[in-house]
Amino acid sequence: MEQLTTTYTVKIECGDIWQFKYNLNGVLIHFNVLAGDLNERHSDWLYIKGKFPYLESHIKKWQKDLKQLTIEVGEADFSFESLWNLYGNKVSRFDAEKTFKKLTTADQIKCFLAVPGYKKYVARKQIATAHLATFINRQYYNDDWSKAN
Repeated sequence: MEQLTTTYTVKIECGDIWQFKYNLNGVLIHFNVLAGDLNERHSDWLYIKGKFPYLESHIKKWQKDLKQLTIEVGEADFSFESLWNLYGNKVSRFDAEKTFKKLTTADQIKCFLAVPGYKKYVARKQIATAHLATFINRQYYNDDWSKAN
């Protein structure tokens, strides 16, 4: 299941490049070494000394405090196209896009946050997925899908 992430690419003076991806709740969901090797010194610093940024707030602190690192941020894409792809039930696009554009930015973000829980709920209950326009119009994004029966 695709989900929106914020990506931080960390370039270290020795040439190594690390990538950290966080979900919309600021929790690490992916760590990758893009260039170089995770050597013993780096591994010790990250894991033994407890510097591993498992929360997005940790890597933001790195940005502020660790000037020897170059950190580039790729922000999450909150466009309708991104929601359309995340939601997956690609029916009635025109209506869904029209209603999405009327939402406040906060409600648009709530839509993205609610989709994974809603998808799990639909799978657990073995019911049909509502059209995205219905999901938006009926404000399903305000429901707590993790606690829904």
